[in-house]
Parts: sequence; C-alpha cells; structure tokens
Amino acid sequence: MFAVSVLPRFVTAEGPGSCRPSPLGVLWALVSASWYTLPTWAVSRGRALVPQPAVLRGLSVTTGVVPLGPGAAVVAGV
Repeated sequence: MFAVSVLPRFVTAEGPGSCRPSPLGVLWALVSASWYTLPTWAVSRGRALVPQPAVLRGLSVTTGVVPLGPGAAVVAGV
C-alpha cells in the first residue's frame, strides 16, 4: 500500500505511460527482496551457531550483564 501511494509522486510525464513507473517498481522489488532475504539468511546462519556451548555461555553472560548498565544509570541518577 505504501508503494502504491508513494511511487506515483516520482513518476515524470516523459516517456510512454506504462513504462514510467516500471523502473521504480523493479527497484522497489529488488530492495524488498534483499530486505527479506538478508535477515533470513543471517538468522539461518545464526541458528547453526547457537547450540555451541561457548555461544550459549556468551549469550547467557551478555543477557545477564547488559541490564546492569541501565540499572546502574538509574541508581546514579543519570
């Protein structure tokens, strides 16, 4: 819906009517495809790493230590 409402604003009056929005539509499709493909690939790659004991320990330590920063900031009154 966003593309349908935004892309026509960037179409000029030059050239045949049916070809004007085509390059923008192709660009939109490529950006959308990469936007969904890259995170999917990263998640599938990460799923292979998570079961390793060292990675699980690192995630546990990180999720335990990271909240201490905002907690310390609240205690310090920052």
